[in-house]
Amino acid sequence: MFAASHPAHPHDFGQTGTRRAERRTRLAALITFVTMLGEVACGWLTGSMALLADGIHMAGHALALGLAALSYALVRRYALDRRLSFGSGKIGDLAAYSSTLFLALSTVFLAGESLHRLLAPQPLYAREAFIVTALGLVINLICAGLLHEGHAHEHAGHAHAHEHHHDHAPDSNLRAAFLHILADLVTSLAALLGLAAAWLWQWNWLDPVIALAACVLILRWSVTLMRQTAAVLLDRQEHGALAAQIQARLAALPDCVITDFHLWRVGQNAWTLVAALRCAGEAVPTPDECRALLADLPGLHHPIIEVSRSEAH
Repeated sequence: MFAASHPAHPHDFGQTGTRRAERRTRLAALITFVTMLGEVACGWLTGSMALLADGIHMAGHALALGLAALSYALVRRYALDRRLSFGSGKIGDLAAYSSTLFLALSTVFLAGESLHRLLAPQPLYAREAFIVTALGLVINLICAGLLHEGHAHEHAGHAHAHEHHHDHAPDSNLRAAFLHILADLVTSLAALLGLAAAWLWQWNWLDPVIALAACVLILRWSVTLMRQTAAVLLDRQEHGALAAQIQARLAALPDCVITDFHLWRVGQNAWTLVAALRCAGEAVPTPDECRALLADLPGLHHPIIEVSRSEAH
């Protein structure tokens, strides 16, 4: 039996580079944080509860964006830390899961508050709230543009580099940050519609109704992203084009069959592999020869391949 061993191989799992998405996430976090400070300060000085409430709401998004930006730095800082057996890439997925969980919980709270206001109407200062919400909408549009452009650049870059090799893995951390901004955009647009109706026609009931509808939509987005990031954190087996390509190359070896196969994601555009082959005949390939068949797959790191000899196929 042969086992692969490469003591000098790199341990970064492709996570040492600074991504364009990281810089744009930091900028979006800074813009959101400065806006939050201004709204809280103005709300406190002017006595406007609407402005103060919107500032506190934006503080949650500033925290989420800050977490996303911090995780990029931590992934890069600990990329070469050999205490992390499969690298630091999952820090981004952990941050994405935590951020999305926070968004889901805050949305549940918002849904409960909206339902309470629908059943027990309270005074609504529609004009003041409309102005504050419109300001927040402009800020969210700026941040959404920054994050969307960063995502488009990342996707285009990886698609160009890997177009002949395997699937493109989405940046869960960037998606979580973008989801927070998108959720704020949806709630802001919904609030503007409801507040406009309350301001013009005194339809105060429409504001909580629209908010409830927005909550349902945001919860669906949150649950979807949480399931995707949880799958990465739990080392779900990959079954996409990369897995099929690897299996086809290994199965094409003369008189060899694959007896075990595990492929899973360990970071942004990074996968690792554990596979076992049973080969018959005299010319049994070595693990290094098997690994050489996969060397042109840039997203595959530290493949471990075990080869055993069998007299009968």
